[in-house]
Amino acid sequence: MEEEELLGIIAQMPRETDHWDFKREWYKKDDKGSMLADIINFVNTAHHDDCYIIIGVDEDGQKIVGVEDNEYTLNRQQLQDYLRKIPFAQNWYPETDVERFTIKDHKVDVVTIFNSDNTPIFLTKEVKRKGTPLKPGVIYARSSDSNSPSDRSVSDKQMERLWKKRFRLDVSVYDRYKYLLKHPNEWTKIISNDGRENYIYTKDPNFVIKSGELREDKNLHYESFVMSELNIQINWFQIELYYGQTVIYNNFDVLLDDGSYEIVVPMLGYIYLGREHEPRSYTYYLEDDFSYLLTQFINSFNDKPHWRVNWENVEEDVVIFQNESEQKYYEELFKERYVDENRDKLSPSKSELEVVKSKIKASGWRKIDGGLDILASQLMKEHKVVQAIKKLQEEIPYDSRR
Repeated sequence: MEEEELLGIIAQMPRETDHWDFKREWYKKDDKGSMLADIINFVNTAHHDDCYIIIGVDEDGQKIVGVEDNEYTLNRQQLQDYLRKIPFAQNWYPETDVERFTIKDHKVDVVTIFNSDNTPIFLTKEVKRKGTPLKPGVIYARSSDSNSPSDRSVSDKQMERLWKKRFRLDVSVYDRYKYLLKHPNEWTKIISNDGRENYIYTKDPNFVIKSGELREDKNLHYESFVMSELNIQINWFQIELYYGQTVIYNNFDVLLDDGSYEIVVPMLGYIYLGREHEPRSYTYYLEDDFSYLLTQFINSFNDKPHWRVNWENVEEDVVIFQNESEQKYYEELFKERYVDENRDKLSPSKSELEVVKSKIKASGWRKIDGGLDILASQLMKEHKVVQAIKKLQEEIPYDSRR
């Protein structure tokens, strides 16, 4: 949790939700069962967000009292060690964290219960606590600002929501696809009679990834996102994501290093520097976008272990952003840094152009492909923008709180 987010939640006292709860002090040693109940209830929420127990806050008096005098405080390791010993079904336990913040001269502890799709969770044995013990097989869940009763499971409607969360049936097909691509072990790779690679999600065959034919109209291109390869002339293959009979995403798949690994074509970004300067283009991935997720997914089936070494070449040639916010942040920094005084650093030198031209020739360039000087200049200009942004990422790390 970021401090700004914590302050925003505290400002809403005494309001509690299915995302957070306030506690005046830490749970006593003989009542850790109550802490366990709160954690289980927060794990079993129907949303897909992290949840928080904020300790050191008196919601009734709407003031911060701190945990300085609490003798039962736990750190992250102690809390995780405790949860590991609890008889959860499926041999699984919630992932948590404990952070300490200084707010208004007081120490406030925040227990984060990380979101999990492994819902609903429940116990296999009874766990004692003050009052009614936690029962095995009972599904406890948080709804609005309240935990479920300790003597019975949640309603059928709420149980249905938890099972939908488990299988991502409560999100769009696009978001569900992105989630499923992060679990390649749940997919089956099938080679068709004509040698094409297809992938089927084993739990729901409506999800199918199909590789298509070689695109002759885009064949033998030279791209800046393969500048670190020995052969920078690439062939493009269609790749499509189906849900049933509907194509929900399509792109191109490119084989690199003589086919030892492959990437889905990254996106092309443009940075506009004003009327007096030409726009600068560059290639990039967003970690939460299909092109990046598909690249990781496809190579997870690769039986050639050195593809991860070759992935370093891709990282040299493509900017990788966490999300669009980070992308926007570095594009603005790029404008500030390179639009005026450092503009010359983006211009390819003669020696750099000669190296690129040599690579193009070695990769099979023909005169009918276009002007060699123009092509080399275009590739190098894009590559230098990528290098400049990556340098900014090293010098000025992105902070999501900005």
